[in-house]
Amino acid sequence: MLTEKQQYVLDTITNFISRYGKSPTIDELAELLEQKSKRWVVQYLEALEKKWFLTRWRGYRSISLWNGVGFQTTLNIPILGYANAWIPLVEATESDYGTLPISKKIISWDEKNYFVLKVEGTSMNNYDLWGKVIDNGSYVLIKKDEVNTNSRDAFLFIVNWAATLKRFKKDGSTVYLLPESKDEFHKPIILSEDDNIMVNGKVVDVFNF
Repeated sequence: MLTEKQQYVLDTITNFISRYGKSPTIDELAELLEQKSKRWVVQYLEALEKKWFLTRWRGYRSISLWNGVGFQTTLNIPILGYANAWIPLVEATESDYGTLPISKKIISWDEKNYFVLKVEGTSMNNYDLWGKVIDNGSYVLIKKDEVNTNSRDAFLFIVNWAATLKRFKKDGSTVYLLPESKDEFHKPIILSEDDNIMVNGKVVDVFNF
């Protein structure tokens, strides 16, 4: 996983290679990053190399992305923090937990419309999405513009400023956020339509690794 600054450096290098068909020099990279210190640039290149995102060789244009263009087939999606698959106790904040490189085919080349959350809890561990389950420690891919709720899919809800993953049901003025778990102790969250409920997107994929 990359920090925000490491991601910015990697994106700058990737965009340069995509545009010009060659890697930037240290001088060019320093100018693109608006840095006077070449040592600052080199430190970030060393960090990216240690994390296996690129390699460097001797020569004027010596930066290569791993697997040639391998990482150009992915886009790095931000991990914004944690969501509960239990009850909404953790306050929802957008923190920088790094990124996950995800295939452009999975996210339809539209990285700005996606983010990733790490799951805490087991209230959705019987929910099946393409044969994968949302369990404690899973990473879920959220699509921001999918906010029209239904009873089938799992959504990210912000309830009184806390994040939780659940299915949705409405009966009159009563809103149910439903677990789908193998553990019987998980119960629905019962809310009024007047409660502060916000839909922050739909779960469109799950990653367990």
